[in-house]
Amino acid sequence: MDPQTPVVVGVAQITSRPSDDPATWTEPCTMMARALEQAAGDAAGTAGGRSGIVDRLDELTAIPSFVWKVPDPALAAAREAGVVPRRTRLAFDGGTTPQSVLFDAAVRIQRGELEAVGIVGAEAMRSRELARRQGVEVEWREQAEGTGAAEVVEAVPDASSDHERSLRLFVPVRAYALMEHARRRAMGLTREEHRHQLGALQERLGRVAASNDLAALRTAPTAAEIVTVTPRNRMVASPYTKLLTSNNKVDQAAAVLVCSYRAARAAGVPEDRMVFPRRGAKAREQWRLSERRELGESIAMRAIAAQLFTAGSPGVDDLAYLDLYSCFPVAVEMAGDALDFDLWGDERPPTVTGGLTFFGGPGNDYVTHSIATMIARLRSDPGSVGLVTALGWYASTHSWATYSTSPPSGGVEYVDVQEVVDEVPLRIADEAYVGAGVVESYSVHYGRDGDPTGAVVAVRTPAGSRRLVGVADPAAAGQLDEVDPLDARVEVRENGLTLG
Repeated sequence: MDPQTPVVVGVAQITSRPSDDPATWTEPCTMMARALEQAAGDAAGTAGGRSGIVDRLDELTAIPSFVWKVPDPALAAAREAGVVPRRTRLAFDGGTTPQSVLFDAAVRIQRGELEAVGIVGAEAMRSRELARRQGVEVEWREQAEGTGAAEVVEAVPDASSDHERSLRLFVPVRAYALMEHARRRAMGLTREEHRHQLGALQERLGRVAASNDLAALRTAPTAAEIVTVTPRNRMVASPYTKLLTSNNKVDQAAAVLVCSYRAARAAGVPEDRMVFPRRGAKAREQWRLSERRELGESIAMRAIAAQLFTAGSPGVDDLAYLDLYSCFPVAVEMAGDALDFDLWGDERPPTVTGGLTFFGGPGNDYVTHSIATMIARLRSDPGSVGLVTALGWYASTHSWATYSTSPPSGGVEYVDVQEVVDEVPLRIADEAYVGAGVVESYSVHYGRDGDPTGAVVAVRTPAGSRRLVGVADPAAAGQLDEVDPLDARVEVRENGLTLG
């Protein structure tokens, strides 16, 4: 084997379950440090062991936290863990971050530019929420004045246009609900058929979480319970009830250690701890939601799937395990469409963790957990291959990759397929359009009291452009959900619309 072959040698995950007692509230830095220490122990493969690979890190990259902002979080966590990396970095925002960082590092390890890297992240949104309920501030450490800001890896531009922001489509559940209804229209599903599919898909994820000790919610609700509106399962943005949305009120942390095969052998990492990154691909979707050719499908996902599963490489049928990013059901559905994978009938569940509703959705850091869980699954099933998909923002960024206990024969790959996406013409977003049109999608938004607060309607014009129209009147928004306006003819006005 090539001594520069990159290999994942250590993983760790932490799920904390704080209560109203402030003594149980967790701090992101402490969880990150513990995850690093546990990943070093995991790489050693012995109880109480600590692999020396953690002491020779060329880079330690932190996944950015939603709730803990300091100049160099990786440096703070490293110091608490007693680790001294040669350099520390801060990744960009978005759900693709952990896998993008891992595969970028794997390619550089293969080139001989690096020997060992670590990736670590944590969220403590549950602790912060509990503190807010009690009217107190969490007291998390600050870095010393003068601490230099870590290098930020690949910052991404704003994923929303001014018009989209004015419609509050920067709220993820609203954007994804718009995609969900568009996909339903493309699939020709009635509301009841669609509701059944959503519940059945999410039930599969919940059953996986029920057997995962690290999952935040292990109640395994039925499909009917998932889609039925109750005071504890309110409608958030139709068709999404709370149990169909990402659960970010969690305290979770994870770490991954990657190094060259030579470094792993020198550090004494047992062979049965080694899992190899194999093939990865990435792309950005057509960037603005309002300009996407179709709202209910992903050009980027299809391009990535075609790249990963080419002739001569393991196909989708050869995958033993999958973890399809599941912030909202349409993200899973679009991935299933791209893979031609039966999300409801295939014996392989589409997740190894339980997904972002039930396992937990710790901000930018979920995929660190899905990679860690996948590594554990593959170790227990030598020779098997697993797929991890990641997306960020509004299905805007994508990073997919396969892993196995068998090394890739041609070396690790991480391919950018952006040119395939860029070949597809954008849909014209006509923000000033007034006149007749057809509803291609809609999203009705609800408050915590269960009442509608507004809506966004995507209207296709006779010329084929798109106008996103806001509905500010709660009663009018509620009516949209009552009548199901998909494919309805409408008259767009300057400040609203009328159903035909």
